[in-house]
Amino acid sequence: MLLTETVKNSTSAIKKRKSMQANKKAAEDYARALEQLAQVSQTIKTTLDCATEMKKSGVVQHPAMNQQMRDELLEFADSCGRGVFEGTLTMDMVTALKAKGDFAAQQMKNDWKESAAKYAEGTKGYLSMIGGLTDDPKHARELAESIAKTVDGALSVANIKKLVSDVAEAKEITEAFSLNAEIEIFLRKVSFQQATVVDLTPEILAWLQEKGLTGKLRIRF
Repeated sequence: MLLTETVKNSTSAIKKRKSMQANKKAAEDYARALEQLAQVSQTIKTTLDCATEMKKSGVVQHPAMNQQMRDELLEFADSCGRGVFEGTLTMDMVTALKAKGDFAAQQMKNDWKESAAKYAEGTKGYLSMIGGLTDDPKHARELAESIAKTVDGALSVANIKKLVSDVAEAKEITEAFSLNAEIEIFLRKVSFQQATVVDLTPEILAWLQEKGLTGKLRIRF
């Protein structure tokens, strides 16, 4: 074989090998991008599920995720979807989608902390005041602690549902005591050990008798 033919064949073989290596790397990069996209998509789905649950359950009155944020997420998700369909998906495309998803998730977490605390605020406060007057003070105390723990916990559909369920149960307990402004003030004083005989107005005494609580009232110096 002539030297020129040998060189030609060798060059062709090298080009073919490089092409195969490039194709292999491209395939590996595409596979990594697909794997990452699956993880990012699941995270974004969780965020959207939480947004839907917060609004549906009434924890927030406003949309938990604004329209602009939804549109941006949809735009980047569509870009990745086309990339999958056309076989042109890249890690950069997935990274851009992840950045948008992470930003949306952080906004949702901030909203959860504020909105959950506000949602539970009044009911939890009443429960703390009257817990000792219920038929099961231990359960009332545990319920108040559960609400506080959920409010401080991570954002998740499970925690949203638990908060709504616990607050509903707490409302059922507190509403049975028919609290009005005067009784609420009296109970606050009791909870801070500031109540005196002067605070036992006819209305307060009538309320205590109606609820069968006179036997639970202690007077001390």
